[in-house]
Amino acid sequence: MAKGAKTKKVGRPKAKWKSKANAERIFEEMRGGLSLREICFRRGLPLAKVYEWLNGEEFRDNYADAQTQRADFFFDEIIKIADEVAEDKDAVAAARLKIDTRKWMMGRMCPKKYADKVNVDVNGALKETHDGKIDIAPTDSAIQGVNAILDAIIRAGKSDGVEDAGKK
Repeated sequence: MAKGAKTKKVGRPKAKWKSKANAERIFEEMRGGLSLREICFRRGLPLAKVYEWLNGEEFRDNYADAQTQRADFFFDEIIKIADEVAEDKDAVAAARLKIDTRKWMMGRMCPKKYADKVNVDVNGALKETHDGKIDIAPTDSAIQGVNAILDAIIRAGKSDGVEDAGKK
């Protein structure tokens, strides 16, 4: 190959929509309350591929931040819905459904901030008693191995501090 000649890149070309600027536009739309599904549908983008791309290491934190801000958008929307509801039975029921749906979504998008908190309180004392005896089954292979080692030490007479309880 001649010096200075361009080489062709091997493999599939990078999708034209995969750019940092496009990712920022997507995140901005998410912060405005749109779902990634809605954004992809409007722009004609492949949803599954966009999920893979945005959940990748490069954009993971930005995606999570956009989801948190999307939850904040719904928080503000809930207040607006509650403030503007008409005072008739059907309108209140419809508003309650909208509010509950948004609250559920917020709990999934940003659980640390908006999910229902569950407190577990365990009362009572744990009392554990022991008589001081430890029974180890002689069939336990580890104990049998230790016994074999101790027997060998005793037979060799190389230990002053070990007594053979069976010979007393």
